[in-house]
Amino acid sequence: MGSRKFWPVVALLTIALAGCGWTDQTPGPREPGCTVPEDEDALLDAYANDPVLAVRPAGARPVGDVARTTGCHRLNKEDVSVTSVSLSWRPDHDYDDATLRETFDPVARYGGWSAVVDPDLPADTPGELNLTYCRTVRGVPSRLQIHSQATQRQDVRPSSTDRPASPQWMVIAPALIRLDIYPYPACPKP
Repeated sequence: MGSRKFWPVVALLTIALAGCGWTDQTPGPREPGCTVPEDEDALLDAYANDPVLAVRPAGARPVGDVARTTGCHRLNKEDVSVTSVSLSWRPDHDYDDATLRETFDPVARYGGWSAVVDPDLPADTPGELNLTYCRTVRGVPSRLQIHSQATQRQDVRPSSTDRPASPQWMVIAPALIRLDIYPYPACPKP
């Protein structure tokens, strides 16, 4: 009978923790000599609460919750984590440039993000689109990157000079839209 008293507490904690709406992606100890933005937790909170992350693309379902990543954790031999939040969507159709901008641009601009040309990214390749925005968040120059990848298909029966293309295609990767917000000192300051 005594254990029943704890069930309401356990249920309340479960609901409270599940209701946070994000997951933490922070493996292992921090790398020596690596620095993160001042008050990293508050910056991650600001990123995670940005209105652009609340935009639900038409015909899309979320791939998990908003993921929060603290910086300076060794990920593998070459890479160290960056302070960031990210959210991915699986749309039921491919997004072209105009539709992607129509979906996210009004909310991003209303939230203070300025569209910029990103010299670090190669020109859009067929099936991939990138929208880049900058603004200062809690005193930190930050970047919002919106990446859209079209559905990738493969011919079920590869064609050759003797064989025409098959009318059947297999999906090898469904369409994806990914949003990332992270510190980026090279962003122009407003």
